[in-house]
Amino acid sequence: MDLSPAGSGRMKIALAAIALLALASWLTMEPGKFRFLTWLLLALIAFRIVLTRLRSRYDGDAVKQQGSEPDL
Repeated sequence: MDLSPAGSGRMKIALAAIALLALASWLTMEPGKFRFLTWLLLALIAFRIVLTRLRSRYDGDAVKQQGSEPDL
């Protein structure tokens, strides 16, 4: 598993940890606004993690393309 900043291993571990926290909140909290807010917060964090991963992949492609072009 690649745990470098550009690797997907860190993202998988982070999303698994968020899933465990979501499961724990589902099992231990009473239904209501606090459980909903907890789920919303965890979903936003997971969304940010995925967006960051997609952005880093896009930025990496741009750097590779930029490096192959000659400077004028």
